[in-house]
Amino acid sequence: MKTDDLISLLAQDAAPPPAAPVAQQAVLGVAFGFVGALILYLLALGPRADLMIRWQDPVVLAKTLLPLGLFALALVLSLRRVRPGAAMGKAARLVWLVPLMAAALFVWAFVATPPGERLVDFLGHSIPVCLPAINVLSLPILGGLIFALRRGAPVDPQLAGALAGLASAGLATALYSTFCTEDSPLFYATWYSLGIIFTAGLGAWAGGKWLRW
Repeated sequence: MKTDDLISLLAQDAAPPPAAPVAQQAVLGVAFGFVGALILYLLALGPRADLMIRWQDPVVLAKTLLPLGLFALALVLSLRRVRPGAAMGKAARLVWLVPLMAAALFVWAFVATPPGERLVDFLGHSIPVCLPAINVLSLPILGGLIFALRRGAPVDPQLAGALAGLASAGLATALYSTFCTEDSPLFYATWYSLGIIFTAGLGAWAGGKWLRW
């Protein structure tokens, strides 16, 4: 058979239906995961009674908005990491603003807080609740996101998984922050960050295990 004939024959064959875009699957994975996290949140925690009033304070609002920003940027980056050759773009630079702003708030709070109260605000009273809650609320979101990212082709599965972990932890932390009554950046800039880092590590492990191709 001639080459031209073979090409014509292949062109006549119907192509298989394309798989749903990874981004679409990721949105669904995050949505289903968030529903699971929300159920856990409502069963075990729930919003603080004075949430809307406290949100009028920008420092308190920041403990919800910063994790949300991390979620959005890390989600974009995780989707790009599963597309070989895709540029990371501005999101790769903007994502660093989140820890920088958290560090700036920590420094501000350290200076503004009387020396005798700094350790009290730093330790708070809910570390045993805060860290496990962030990690547990992250799990269903991370599971849904990892499942969706398997449709992609990451060159570095562990990095893609770590970014998925950051995104999941960001959303879970924002949710948890609506329950938490620790309003000092000395507390939340430290302990929220540790919970997020742990979930990012879990995401890296999950990526190395389930995102290989």
